[in-house]
Amino acid sequence: MKPPNTLTDSELLQYAEQHLLYEIDMLISSAGILAHLAGHKTDGYLAWAMNNGLLNSFALHARNLINFLYSRSTGSEYATDVVLEDYVGDQVAASNRPQITPLLEQALTKANKQAAHLSLDRIQYERAGKGWQFIELSKQILAVFRAIAPHIPESRMSEPLRQRLAQADFRIPVMDISIGRSPAGAPIPVNFLLRISRDGKSIEGISA
Repeated sequence: MKPPNTLTDSELLQYAEQHLLYEIDMLISSAGILAHLAGHKTDGYLAWAMNNGLLNSFALHARNLINFLYSRSTGSEYATDVVLEDYVGDQVAASNRPQITPLLEQALTKANKQAAHLSLDRIQYERAGKGWQFIELSKQILAVFRAIAPHIPESRMSEPLRQRLAQADFRIPVMDISIGRSPAGAPIPVNFLLRISRDGKSIEGISA
């Protein structure tokens, strides 16, 4: 465990705006795209690679956020970790943070043994059919933030971010996603075409 007061309030505020917000945005965005890709992950190499890449990304961000919320309470905190207790203190965290759920505990193990390492556990998860429940997992992570957000001092987290974390509903980002093959007569025929549009920005991927 690192010494107390390693980061000042202003440093914690900046850290939340830059790093904690990034992890949350990536968790939600990757879960949203994975939900849309679920029915297409076997439609060619690009669909397969994008689904697996996003799933690995989701696993990493889920692990980072679960560790942020629970690593000190589970005794797994490293000296350089930034954790929830840096923002609210040990007593407030213990009194207001929901108990870690079996799904969150399993996600940590899966991220470590299935996504981050070549391990025998990969075989066990495949045999057991234990896939990633990315929507439910995201909901449970955000529920913990919702419970603790009102107790984070304004000096350590901006009001807009605190309000966002306190929102009651988890919503998959609104995206316009189209998946399919290139139209007949296209100059360069491709086997897989993906277009994602969000907030006026578009991403396009193709696989010949």
